[in-house]
Amino acid sequence: MFRNGARYATLLLAYSEIGKEDILNCYGSFGVTADRVKVLPYLPASYLTVKVPQDELQRVRASYHLPERYLFYPAQFWPHKNHARILQALSLLKERRMKMPIVFCGTHSGAIRQQTFEQFMSLSSKLGLEKQIHYLDYVPDEDMSGLYTGAVALIMPTFFGPTNIPVLEAWAFGCPVLTSDIRGIREQVGNAALLVDPSSAGAIAEGIYQLCTDESLRAVLVERAHARLATYTPGNHQRRLIEIVKEAKVRVQSEPRRYAES
Repeated sequence: MFRNGARYATLLLAYSEIGKEDILNCYGSFGVTADRVKVLPYLPASYLTVKVPQDELQRVRASYHLPERYLFYPAQFWPHKNHARILQALSLLKERRMKMPIVFCGTHSGAIRQQTFEQFMSLSSKLGLEKQIHYLDYVPDEDMSGLYTGAVALIMPTFFGPTNIPVLEAWAFGCPVLTSDIRGIREQVGNAALLVDPSSAGAIAEGIYQLCTDESLRAVLVERAHARLATYTPGNHQRRLIEIVKEAKVRVQSEPRRYAES
């Protein structure tokens, strides 16, 4: 399905240069050329309110019975989201007498996600982390702003990229980010996140320790994140999208027979 969609599309959209590279690697042999793949980066979700009043922050914290300081990971329970190694990292930190709570949200419907969630909860119990884990299930859009704003850091050691929207959302709220030192994500975050080996619980633990204990590091990451977000605004996105649509129109008009047949 994807192969045929890519082969016959007027243009294809990728959300990064790495994504474009992946499309060409997968479908170049089926006739997809570089000039037909256009890069249109993601923006933070438009429903998020960046300036969160103190009373709204308190409402969200009270609604979910959250502590004053916590880490945050919004992600469905797919295996590649790597929830288990976060638990292992927290267990290592507990040995160093650090007990930082963490908030997880995201659905676990479907066989694979349900199995991953059950394994996650079992491991949490086995490691004695029940009091540190706050699982919120699906969270409505209106509460996400408060969750990001109240977090010490976003912890996202995923195995997949190349672009992850929660990183952009955390940046918008001045929430420092720990994420994976892998292809694609490196290009997305540059120097505006703390990068760790997602396959190493020890590396994740050390990263969490640094973020939780080094206020100057958090401040530097937030400053870099704001600078990175400022390079690509909603206005940039709108102009780029208009350019792409205009090019698609020209291509259709120049090859009417092809599109009539398809």
